[in-house]
Amino acid sequence: MIEVKVMREGLKVEVLGRLFGRVIERFIERLADRTEEVMREKAPERTGRLKQSIRKIVKPTRAVIGPAVPYAIYVEYGTRPHEIRPVRARALRFEVEGRIVFAARVWHPGTRPQPFVRETAEQIREEAAEVFRDVFVSEGW
Repeated sequence: MIEVKVMREGLKVEVLGRLFGRVIERFIERLADRTEEVMREKAPERTGRLKQSIRKIVKPTRAVIGPAVPYAIYVEYGTRPHEIRPVRARALRFEVEGRIVFAARVWHPGTRPQPFVRETAEQIREEAAEVFRDVFVSEGW
C-alpha cells in the first residue's frame, strides 16, 4: 500500500511492506524526486527562500519532503487577522507609499492560504501509479 500524508513538515510518502525490495526503494527515490520537483513548482515565490528550503529525506521504504523554513505553515494554511506589536523596540518601523512610518501596534488583515503542499500531495497521488510502472519496467520485472 502507498500512503501519502500531508504533515507539519511537508509530505510523507511511505510504502507499507517490502514487496519487491529494490523496486520499492527505486520507486520511493523516484517518487521523492518527483515530489520535490512538483513542490518547488507549486511553492509561492516572493524571495525564493521558501522554494530553496524544500528538502527531502529518503529511506528505503519512505520519504519526507517539505519546506524547512519556519513560516511555511503560515503560507500553507494562511493566517487570521492579528495585531502586531514591537518585541525588541518601542515602535514598529515600516514604509508606506515611500514614507517611513512608526507605530506602537498595527492590525494585520491576515493572509490567504496558499496550499502548495496539499496540491503537491494531490498531484503525486495521481502520478504514483505511473512512476511505479516506470520503475517496475526499468528494473526488469
